[in-house]
Amino acid sequence: MAEDMKKLRKKIDEIDDKILKLYEERMDVVRSIGRYKMENSLPVYDAAREDAKLEEVFAKVKNKEYADGAAQLFITLMQASREMQEEMMGVSYDGYDDFNWDGEPVGIELDLGGDDNVRK
Repeated sequence: MAEDMKKLRKKIDEIDDKILKLYEERMDVVRSIGRYKMENSLPVYDAAREDAKLEEVFAKVKNKEYADGAAQLFITLMQASREMQEEMMGVSYDGYDDFNWDGEPVGIELDLGGDDNVRK
């Protein structure tokens, strides 16, 4: 039994290593986007883009039991991205609607194909 747990934890560690590598790759792109926004006098926060990204996450998640967790993951990624770009630009903004996530569930409606399957 303990050996099974070790194997499972090793698998988690391998997945975490991949996630970390992808996170760093993502943040490199975020930095490039930040430079583009600075050069073109664009704001850091793009509510329409973040809303669309969350809708995409909900549409793409295969196991709908993971939808809330996936949304929280992407909210956290977007928050980290905004913070990096704000630091690059020397600005600070706190009015991020639902995306200034503090660990509480985010009020997002999702239609999973029936009236009783709407998440809030």
